[in-house]
Amino acid sequence: MKNATLPGRSFRSKLSTLGALTAGVVGFGWPQQAAAESVDSELLLLVDSTQRGLNNRDFDALMDSYADAFTSSDVMNAIQSGSYGRIAVSLMFFGNANTQVVGIPWMSIGSAAEAQTFSLLLRAINRPSSPGSIQVDDALLAAIPLFGTETGAAGNGFESSAQLLEVVAASTPAGGSTAGVPGARNQALATGVDVINAIAVGNQAGSISTYFATNVIGGEAGGVAASSSTSAVNGNLGAFLASQVSGQVNAGAAESLTAVPEPSSVLALVSGLGLLCLRRRRIG
Repeated sequence: MKNATLPGRSFRSKLSTLGALTAGVVGFGWPQQAAAESVDSELLLLVDSTQRGLNNRDFDALMDSYADAFTSSDVMNAIQSGSYGRIAVSLMFFGNANTQVVGIPWMSIGSAAEAQTFSLLLRAINRPSSPGSIQVDDALLAAIPLFGTETGAAGNGFESSAQLLEVVAASTPAGGSTAGVPGARNQALATGVDVINAIAVGNQAGSISTYFATNVIGGEAGGVAASSSTSAVNGNLGAFLASQVSGQVNAGAAESLTAVPEPSSVLALVSGLGLLCLRRRRIG
């Protein structure tokens, strides 16, 4: 239970809250079997769910801090700076080889009200049980198809110029294993993910960041190269995450503003101009 955000609510009540909000996203804010919505970027938060990484209190603090970040003016200004003035965002938990769970499905954020909906989902969410240590290669490979057509998978309801992956970790694989991790990173980047950033949190953030800087981060978006950064789990985490998220979103917005129109869009424009000229000639 998250006493700071949902006082007096039981675990069952919290699940009910999350279910109602998620139903609203699926029914209202998450396109289903319709034309894909154009957004400036798709941002996937890939969050370490292991107890080895964060205890329950620190996990709740992380989710609350992300909730604060997404409702901050810095992040909202970044979101509204692109061609479309909106992004798509989703959250997936990762842990051991059997734990890759979508916690929040893709939803569009372009207004303060939509950001608030995402914030409420973050505050209500419970992480899946994931004993043992994280398997980063499995997590990266599971994340690739979530970006939809841009990575060669089935559509996720959105299309964008920038696919951004932010790995949030509070631990490293047992023994610091790197088996398969650089290969999974390279496959993600080759398949269509534009940038993989990492944020290391917790008491061992420095060594965690070094691991991710060496084996996981890569690519660039909007001329901004991938990075690995660190933060303690404390009262300043919300401001730190707001800075990190707004930086990524700004990079995606820059990518969107400089993107070359799709051939179909160009053809539609040419056809429209041709019809306009024909109409004017007939009128003349």
